[in-house]
Amino acid sequence: MTRLLGTVALLSLVFGAAPAAQNSPALPAAKDLIAKHIAAIGGQKAYKAIASMRVRGRFEAAQGPSGDFEIIQSRPNKMVQRIDLAGMGHAESGYDGKNGWTIRPQGGAELLTGRQLTELADDAWFDGTLHEPDHVREMTTIEKTEFGGRPAYKVKVTLASGHDEFEFFDVESGWVIGSESRRDTPMGVLPTTSWLKDYKRFGALMFPTVIVQRMLSSEQSLKIATVELDVVQPMEFEPPPAVKALIK
Repeated sequence: MTRLLGTVALLSLVFGAAPAAQNSPALPAAKDLIAKHIAAIGGQKAYKAIASMRVRGRFEAAQGPSGDFEIIQSRPNKMVQRIDLAGMGHAESGYDGKNGWTIRPQGGAELLTGRQLTELADDAWFDGTLHEPDHVREMTTIEKTEFGGRPAYKVKVTLASGHDEFEFFDVESGWVIGSESRRDTPMGVLPTTSWLKDYKRFGALMFPTVIVQRMLSSEQSLKIATVELDVVQPMEFEPPPAVKALIK
């Protein structure tokens, strides 16, 4: 799952690219890399058969608090992310298909607007990993490079929202093993790098179970323990009372 769980949105709750080269004929087409990734995680048919997922695990920061997290998603574009941080309290981010919000331990509830809302909506798109035309405007293979110590193809992806990101596809396995982007955070628009590691099978699909993210000098990780498929109920995406008060 390339947009798996919108980890940037989750991690930014806590802690508040070069021009593209011309495609080389020797490089595989971006669409073929996407197809290989989809096949490697279990296939499009298996992925399309899923209506929702619940992911649980542990959040850890290199310098900072740790805690348990939960992320739920459902088709077509709903997502809620929660984390309970030792010594800090509860943090939450959510998108119900229209409204986006955050609840920070020291900042309270806030409705998102502008770029932050658009990025959260992109993260919430359930089929984002499939890179279909309704979500992706354009994608181009830039180069063969190295990422996380592995040979990888670098692909520039322009989303329908207009936002750009670079994704890295492992040459051997076909899995997406990371991404680079610029994300809007409480500290401004920051360069962000994510590494996806240790793919494991849950049901019919493979998921990365370690996600490491770096913003400037801050590094955090999500260690996924469980992925439950088709267990999330619609009412779980209801905004909490503090957010509903802001919507009204």
